[in-house]
Amino acid sequence: MKKIVVIIIVIVVSFFCTECSFNGTYVDEVSEKIKAEKTTEKLYNYIGKKDYKKAEKLFSESFFKVTNRQILNNIFIKTNSDLGEYKNKKLIDWKTKRVVGNNPSSVYLLIYDVSYESFNAKETINLLKEGKEIKIIGYNVNSEGFLR
Repeated sequence: MKKIVVIIIVIVVSFFCTECSFNGTYVDEVSEKIKAEKTTEKLYNYIGKKDYKKAEKLFSESFFKVTNRQILNNIFIKTNSDLGEYKNKKLIDWKTKRVVGNNPSSVYLLIYDVSYESFNAKETINLLKEGKEIKIIGYNVNSEGFLR
């Protein structure tokens, strides 16, 4: 009888262990923010040089399932024509979330106050770690300069 009870306990424990997902979540790590900023630094460098083809390579393929490449190019051109040449940026808010374990992922949100020649903009950039690279999955430019 004891043997049967032990076997049942082993089976039940084994079942629960295989159904578990072992993950750890880390939020708002400065080291993760710095990694994401490397991608946005490249983005603004390319925007400043008007090298939109290189900037496009920083975006995830999942971004292009929603917004095609020509629309992204048009956003860069429209921003430049309506707001002026890119001057500089200042990070005003950020969030990171890194999950390690069975289902690892890293997501980032960076919000910048961006100065252009004629107007300022508040730009929100969402990023996702894909393999070893951090790619842009969301890009929003908000400025009064578009309303003139």
